[in-house]
Amino acid sequence: MAHPGERVADPVLIVRDGAGAEVPLRDGRRLGLAEYGDPDGVPCFYFHFAPGSRLDPAVLFARCPAALAGIRLIAVDRPGFGRSDRQPGRGFADFSSDVLAVADCLGLDRFAVLGLSAGGGYALACASLIAERVSVAVVVSGMPSVSRPQERRALAMGSRVLYRLAGPVPWLVQLVMALLFRLTIRLLRRPGRPAMREDMGLPFPPDVLADPQLRPLVIADLTEAVIRPGTRGLVDELALYARPWGFRLDQITVPVHLWHGDSDVSAPTALARAAAAVIPACQAVLVPGGHTAPFGHLEEILRPVREAGERAHRREASQ
Repeated sequence: MAHPGERVADPVLIVRDGAGAEVPLRDGRRLGLAEYGDPDGVPCFYFHFAPGSRLDPAVLFARCPAALAGIRLIAVDRPGFGRSDRQPGRGFADFSSDVLAVADCLGLDRFAVLGLSAGGGYALACASLIAERVSVAVVVSGMPSVSRPQERRALAMGSRVLYRLAGPVPWLVQLVMALLFRLTIRLLRRPGRPAMREDMGLPFPPDVLADPQLRPLVIADLTEAVIRPGTRGLVDELALYARPWGFRLDQITVPVHLWHGDSDVSAPTALARAAAAVIPACQAVLVPGGHTAPFGHLEEILRPVREAGERAHRREASQ
């Protein structure tokens, strides 16, 4: 595997089918991915929810496809989710190397990164660890570090327990998560089911969960996230966020745009404010509402990605 910042030589062939694509890696693992938007647009890697998968954008952008105008969105399954093989003990640096491998396979020199919820830490990791390849990082409702006791105290009690148990007793958290999301999918399949609250473990807004046309997409996403591959990847994710990240926010030089709900309890707003205060080139926007409130601003959220692409185009034209 390449180290962060190292270009991968002789990129391997991407295997495609109707459900997306797979990238074989040199350590024998495979990564799943899917693309959305404009194939000739500004390349932007999308890092999904937890639980989530490469199918997140099919739900998120169903009502606002115009938000992807001029953007080539590349959604990658993290290890243990969707079609990506699990990587026990993985860290943020490992996934940054995976992103480089995919970028090299696709022939991308520079790209933007977009992380939503639990994908936020990965966007920041790329901005720190492979900064020479990243034009801009966008973090939406990003889950902050909860590696220190004072950070975990900001979490709701149920989340606090899950993060603490994910490392020492992963089998128990796997069992709880499997039961929870199987029940959730069963409820989503009930016709006429009223909107589910956003505190039910789902990252989508309640109006999306109430939409009978979008529910099958939500079910497909959850199935790829935690049913087909199991819940080990999700528990790996909890354990990762509960230990030191391996990079420093105050050393990020890539421009960062952070969007967050001002009353978010899933990814506590106080911790998001603290993170924004130490990232040198960070522009933070707080919107009224909870964890999913910023998802109603997708066109504005993606504006820095387009602007980064326009700057790159002007530089190329002037050379």
